Amino acid sequence: MLTSEQLGNFKQVNISIDAEKTAQRTEQLWKNQKNATKAELIEFAGCTAATMRRIYKTGAIHMKLVVAIAQGVNINPYYLTGEVDEPGEFSEALLLQLLNQHGYTKLAEELAPPAPAEEAPKPKRKYTRKAKPVVEEEAPEPEPKPEPEPEIIVEQEPIVEPAPVPKVDIDISKEDMQALLHSLVILDRAGIAIAQEKLAAVKGILVS
Repeated sequence: MLTSEQLGNFKQVNISIDAEKTAQRTEQLWKNQKNATKAELIEFAGCTAATMRRIYKTGAIHMKLVVAIAQGVNINPYYLTGEVDEPGEFSEALLLQLLNQHGYTKLAEELAPPAPAEEAPKPKRKYTRKAKPVVEEEAPEPEPKPEPEPEIIVEQEPIVEPAPVPKVDIDISKEDMQALLHSLVILDRAGIAIAQEKLAAVKGILVS
């Protein structure tokens, strides 16, 4: 953080990159502060209230006022210059970046925290190569013999031969023959076994 004395060493050169954003944001920030805070900022920056009003009328702001306002209200200094669009927060890293950016490198070096001391390198331990243990190779296990596949036996249904047709030496008319065959078909459809066998025998004779 900077003191009032350090702020007095800055050049009064405009560092805003967007006058419209600088004017709007400075005016909003200034009018939102309490009177006590405004008085502290004026005293810290070593300026007057008229100087603050001039910023949001012209949009021009120099290094001393950027740092004073940003540090006083805890805001990103680049928000005041129009380089970022989020207010963010003030930090030492941002301050050092701003100082280096505008040529105040010597002051940035004075404010930068000291670098941590480097630790002395630890002595290397003497490395002794260990002998690799000898691993005995195991004899490969014999491959299992494939089991014979079981023989599949397909059972065939017995062939039923039609029963021999007894010779009947009876004189039957054509009409009676048709009536008997019709009756046999009806009995076959009814599921009577003897009729089915007889009908099968008749069919066998007819197609032979």
